[in-house]
Formats: sequence, structure tokens, C-alpha cells
Amino acid sequence: MKTLALYLPQFHRVPENDAWWGEGFTEWTAVKGAEKMFAGHNQPRVPLNNNYYNLLEHDTMEWQSGLMKEYCVDGMCIYHYWFKDGRRILEKPAENLLKWKDIQMPFCFCWANNTWIKSWSKFRNADIWSCIYETHDTKEDTGILLKQIYGREKDWEEHFLYLLPFFKDERYIKLDDKPVFVIYLPDDIFCLWDMADYFNKRAKQSGFQGIYFIGAGKGINHGLDATFKRWPASETDSYDEMWNMILDYKIGKDVKNYFCGLVDFDNSPRKGRDALVLKGASPQKFYEYFKRLYQKSLVLNNEFIFINAWNEWGEGMYLEPDEKYGFGYLESLRNAITECNSEQALDKGSVIEINYYTEGEIKQKNTIHNISRHDLLLHNWLCLKENKADFSAYFKKYGYKNIAIYGMGKLGQHLLCELKDSDIQVKFGIDKKNEKIMCGINIYSPKEKMPRVDAVIITIIDQYAKIAGMLRKNMDCPMVTLEEIIQELMLQ
Repeated sequence: MKTLALYLPQFHRVPENDAWWGEGFTEWTAVKGAEKMFAGHNQPRVPLNNNYYNLLEHDTMEWQSGLMKEYCVDGMCIYHYWFKDGRRILEKPAENLLKWKDIQMPFCFCWANNTWIKSWSKFRNADIWSCIYETHDTKEDTGILLKQIYGREKDWEEHFLYLLPFFKDERYIKLDDKPVFVIYLPDDIFCLWDMADYFNKRAKQSGFQGIYFIGAGKGINHGLDATFKRWPASETDSYDEMWNMILDYKIGKDVKNYFCGLVDFDNSPRKGRDALVLKGASPQKFYEYFKRLYQKSLVLNNEFIFINAWNEWGEGMYLEPDEKYGFGYLESLRNAITECNSEQALDKGSVIEINYYTEGEIKQKNTIHNISRHDLLLHNWLCLKENKADFSAYFKKYGYKNIAIYGMGKLGQHLLCELKDSDIQVKFGIDKKNEKIMCGINIYSPKEKMPRVDAVIITIIDQYAKIAGMLRKNMDCPMVTLEEIIQELMLQ
């Protein structure tokens, strides 16, 4: 089993950070500027020997790779930032690693696929860095730094071709000849199934067996190869309680589940008084808790276990040595792994209980999730109408002049209404109902042979993959979710 640590490439200067947060800004800027908020608060955190390193330096990554080998870290799961129109940021450390073949640092990517926004932005999850570093110079400034729009096949091809040289590197982590690719927020990608299918097809054409997709979000099953839940959660500020939540976390039986441990957490360098600060962390506790999590992973015969994180200094999640504990967390990690891989530890681990969701719990969880998605879709749709957004813009962008709508219920009828006075022609609807005509257009059954269109828009929230698979038996065109359209229009 490989131990993979999440890895932040924020420790070097880039023009974007200079513009957004001030000249010379890196993660170290926030780390150095952290303040104690209460007695005993471990801030500011100082790397051992004041090693405020630069990730663009060969010696830095060589030093990190040496620590990995010495302390049983098998690979880095490097955050990968890819945005609208192929925009990249913080990509240089990975690109340098690709060139520096002498550095034995096994790695894979975690696509951090969230839109980058400032804390005052109107968009949800606006929590990047502290407001003390923010600039808001113009009235036109929306607070959006980098837009995340997923596009379609042309955009996916560009992304895949960028990743391919990394996938081909012998140090890139693979499972069954499939490059491991983690997605940070799979629930936010409404074209996820189509995108994953495209990546798999291109990977096979490139000599691999496909892509091994791992979703790092909060859902039970994203339709990917595997999943793991990232920690921390916001329910507690106790280190012990947080770890008990990790160890007691229920998993689904219908998907491969990996576990993710937590070093510590304190994001006050980024969020100030709004921070979550875990209390009671120590290397000894980390050793005890991680050992139990590792044993659970062995019982499940898991190929990977994740750690959050190697170097998230701005969130207090780091294995790297600091002035307070030295190499304490790295030594705890090595001791836990070494002991768990002994024959005696394996025997003990075999009796560890695994907590699974019941079918009823899974159904309830999925129902709540789908209600939330439906609510968000309607909210965003209303926002678009308030701003007089042009729905036809999406279809024109991708050349979809003649479309069909699957699901002629309320959402399908509203979409038809949105496009009524546009150049986009809704040629027919697709619905399981027996009606032959609805809202003035012909209706086909999903199993009928249908006229050719440029795309089918699926309005059903929770069954996209199933519906798309069924339609593809009789239709050869893109299958697009209504959620995807709304999402992209929100960020135009």
C-alpha cells in the first residue's frame, strides 16, 4: 500500500499572486504574518532552520524527495491547477520535476478544480487567503480570480495533451497501468462522466489501460474508480474528535474507498479570526490515530492511503519539520507504517471493524444531495434571469444549433421557453410519457430511433450517466446536462 501526501506548489513567486495579494506574495507571506489568537496558540509556525524554501530550486525538491524516502512517504499528490481556456497557475514545480529526472519523487496529480475567488466575492466558497492581502481596486472587480469552466471535447483534448507527458513519466503513480488522477471537487463537474470517458479513451489510444480516477469530494459514489473524503470537517475544533470522525467515517460498499489522515489544522494564516483551529494536536497522537487508519486500509486491501498534507503550511497541515516539533510528525508516520506492516500488526488489524452505509442511508444521502443540486440549479437560473443572461450563448459557443431536450417536465419546459425567441432550434423532446406532442414539439420515447441533432440536453438531475448511456444506443451526439449549461453561463 502506498502512502500519498497532498502537496501544495504555492511556494514560489508568480505574477498573478503579485497582482492579487501584493508583490512577492507566496504561501510563506501568510505563514510569517500569522498571529496568536489565544494563549497557547501555535502561531506563527516556523519551518526548521528557517527553511522558507523556493519550490523552483532543484535543491528544495531534492531535499523533499530525500525526506519522503527516509520517512515512508511513497508519493506526492501534487495540486494541479487548470482553468478556463487552459489557463494554468503554480504549474512550474511539476514541470521542473518532469525535467529533473534525477529527483526520485513519485507523484500524481490532484486537479484542484475550484474557481479562484476573493473572500468578499458574491460566489460561494470564497475563502482564499486573508482579507488583509486582498486588493479591490475597481468597481468592475467581481472577486473572481480564475474561472473554472470545463468546456467540451476540444477543451478536454487540450487538458489531456498537457497531462500526457506527466502520465508517461516512469515516476508518475499508476494502478494497473492507469495513471492515477485525483479530482478535488468531482461533484462540481456536471460533465464529469463524459469528460472521464474522453480521458479514458485518449489514455488507451496513448498506450495506457485508461485513467484511474479518484474523487476527493464528499459524495459516496461519483461514478469514478474510487473516492476518499478530505478532512477536516467544520463540526469540531478538537483534534481528538476530528480523528475519531475520520476513524468512524462510514463508507459505501458500491465503490472503492480510500482513507485520508490529517496531520493538524489551523488556517488562521489564511482566514484570521474566521479560522478553524484544531486544539490538542501532537506527533504522539498523530502516530496513534494514523496507525489505526493504516490498519483499516490494510483490512480493505487498499492500494493507497492519503495524508493531508505534506506542506500546507498556511493551514497547519504539514509533515515537514518545524521549529516546535522538529521531525516529530515524520517520525510518527514512519513508526506507524513500519509497525503496521509487521506480521503482528496485520493480525491485530484483521479484527478492525469497517463502518458501512446501509442501503437506506445511501438512498437518504443521495436524495438530500440531489435536492441540494436542484435548489442550486434553480437559484443560479434565477440569478441568470435577473441579469438577463442569453441562454443561446452556450449553444452558439459549441455549435449546437439544433438540439433535443430529454425530460419534458418543468425544467425541460422552462428551457424550451428560454430558447423560444433565439436562433437555437429545439427539434423535439425525449420523454418516457406517452404524449406525442408537448409544448408544441414532437416527443420521442428514449428507445425510439430519432432524427439527428447537434446535442441532447438532459434536464434530469440524478440519472445523467444512465440516461446518456441509453440514448447513445440510438444517437451519436454530445449529451449535455442542464446543470453544466447553467454553471458555465454563471461564469461567462
